[in-house]
Amino acid sequence: MFRNLIFDWSGTLCNDMDLTIEATNYVLARYNLPPLTKERFREEFQLPYPDYYAWKLPQAKLEDLENYYRQAFDSSSTPVVLLPHAREFMEFCSALGIRCFALTSMDPKAFDTQARLLGIMPFFEHVHSGIHNKEHHIPTLMRMHGLAPEETAFIGDMQHDINAAHRVGITGIGVLTGYNSARQLSSARPDLIVPDLSTLQQLLLKAARAPKPDAIRINGLEFTCCIGVPDAERATPQRLKADISYLPPTPLDKMEDDISHTVDYDVLARRLVALAQQQPTRLLETLAHRFARCIVEEFGALSATVELHKFILPHADSSSVRASYPTA
Repeated sequence: MFRNLIFDWSGTLCNDMDLTIEATNYVLARYNLPPLTKERFREEFQLPYPDYYAWKLPQAKLEDLENYYRQAFDSSSTPVVLLPHAREFMEFCSALGIRCFALTSMDPKAFDTQARLLGIMPFFEHVHSGIHNKEHHIPTLMRMHGLAPEETAFIGDMQHDINAAHRVGITGIGVLTGYNSARQLSSARPDLIVPDLSTLQQLLLKAARAPKPDAIRINGLEFTCCIGVPDAERATPQRLKADISYLPPTPLDKMEDDISHTVDYDVLARRLVALAQQQPTRLLETLAHRFARCIVEEFGALSATVELHKFILPHADSSSVRASYPTA
């Protein structure tokens, strides 16, 4: 079950294809090119859109193209509506506490107007609009909001969306409600492809109801060690806190009240503290990975997730890093 979902807008939540084609044909007409049919548009349109126009109109300036497109977009009476099941899906995410973000190449002002008119803006924790290259921006988005890759998926209707997700190490989910056909979208090899958001909702609901594997947790393990990028910071031990979760090698109901069938969390905690204090470490990321790997390789856990908290930023409760081993 995902804790974070990043949404494309056009073709994923919003049906604005007719308006987009209308505005695109207006741009093409300014350069004496014939209009595109819907079939031709879906076949050749690609993102990032500056690349598409660089191929279609190599002689034109991007600034001029964007101005023409905006003129057509703003003056059009072609309606824009939410796609079927979009609102229900967002309500479902809200009910389950899934964090939702928008990531779109649409002009920020135009997106804000559309999303508010359609009544869907309150579902987004944050909007990232006007983004030409989603692949380059997703790492910034994830750092800004503290999103763990293994808990995050990007939902989109185009190959570019799926490629962007995979290149930054998150799940790519394709929906067949937008600009790419099933053949086009499948060529990007999405982790999951669904006909619409209603189907995705059913799959996520099934996953939420599935029994969770037995887990053992150590919460708020405090210790000190020398860590930090600057030499001066590493010179003095500082306090860290670890939240640890791991799957024991034997299910809880099969342990027969025998400690040899589980992982002794007292021994484990002492080993992790000793590991942290063996040598100075520059990155919190490195130490979190060492912890998770140690739990699996030295103690026989099936998998482990470690979240380390560091208390150094003056206006934040903590900065944290989460690592899992083995990685998905």
